[in-house]
Amino acid sequence: MNQKYIENSLVILISLIPISILIGPAISLANILIFDFLFIIILFLRKDFEWINSSVVKILLILYLYLIFNSLIAQQPELSLLRNLGFIRLIILFVGINYFLNKSVNLKLIFKVWSLTILIVVIDIFIEKNFGKNILGYSAVNSIGSQRIVSFFKDEAIPGSFIHAFSFMLVGFFVMKFKEIKINFNIYLTSLIILTLFASVVITGERSNSIKFLISFILFLVLFNEIKTIKKIIIFCFISLIITLTVSSNEYLKGRATNTTIYLINSYKNSFQSPNPLPGGNPYAELNRSGFEVFKKYPFFGVGNKNYRYESCKKGVNKYYYCETHPHQIYFEFLSEHGSIGGAILIILFFAIFFKIIKIIILKKNHISLGCFIYLLTIFTPLLPSGSFFTDYNLTLFFVNMSVMYGSIKELNIFNHVRKI
Repeated sequence: MNQKYIENSLVILISLIPISILIGPAISLANILIFDFLFIIILFLRKDFEWINSSVVKILLILYLYLIFNSLIAQQPELSLLRNLGFIRLIILFVGINYFLNKSVNLKLIFKVWSLTILIVVIDIFIEKNFGKNILGYSAVNSIGSQRIVSFFKDEAIPGSFIHAFSFMLVGFFVMKFKEIKINFNIYLTSLIILTLFASVVITGERSNSIKFLISFILFLVLFNEIKTIKKIIIFCFISLIITLTVSSNEYLKGRATNTTIYLINSYKNSFQSPNPLPGGNPYAELNRSGFEVFKKYPFFGVGNKNYRYESCKKGVNKYYYCETHPHQIYFEFLSEHGSIGGAILIILFFAIFFKIIKIIILKKNHISLGCFIYLLTIFTPLLPSGSFFTDYNLTLFFVNMSVMYGSIKELNIFNHVRKI
């Protein structure tokens, strides 16, 4: 089998990751599994395994061993075993993306395809918002009975999280592409890109992802050390004004941003203080309390990955249980399914991967890696609702960002520099 042909095919598969996610979980999973299989062939052909000595790979392998252990002690091991064993595919994806981003020509090609994909989704979001249907005829009103936007996801209101996942790495890519242009043009054009992306997330009606995007923008602006402070303040005020005007001009968005948010805050407070469950209250608050109740019953290692649904749907066990697939908040998910010890292991390992390299990212002024770091950090924002961390969709977005964060900097790429823990 021709090695060059395989490598070109693998670059195409990486480029198609966002498109495969849009098509559906089965296609996304198949894309990654095919990539992993072909990439393993490349590794054996090249006899290149020095990357195993990289500190970040060692941390990921420790994480993988923990997840297998988590399956063994789960209440229903068969629920979590496949998900936890399958985690290895993302470790291979991480290694593979590092391998191909080691060549700048691959990075440019991949990011051009990703940028085009995101641009199409952003345009589609505005089309659905203005005409009630996206370009394929999908509508949130018809599929899920909501005014939120589904775009290409058909029956899932998650395009905001999808845009957010790719936004700041792509902004970083364009910033680096604008290096040849004078700095003033660079700043304002970058601001326009961010504003357009942010507007697309806001009009989806996804409160949590809108807030996370805003946090990402503030962090990106603060850590962007090539802009003077006064210009940062001007840019932030300008974009904030545009967002305020956009939200206030639309009754649905205004309601989501103000009245509903106030209701959510109050219902969170009531749900955790009340001695009785609150029927008809804020479902996120009740889910979080349910997750906490599961944690109290299994305080050390939780019920096991993907086992919250099994425990919470038991009838008559706990009046605070809320039968659902997961608690819809990352920390309550970690506590209920991994307990205090398992949750601490997850947080420590992930934060070890992130914070050991932030100094290098800032010093090297690599805005692609900075964008990825900021996105990964917002995943762990307290209190805000979130999808289940260990689903294929969320983990894929998470690992794509983590892979690019390492792979796009020569000093961090595991095929260039083996770092000690």
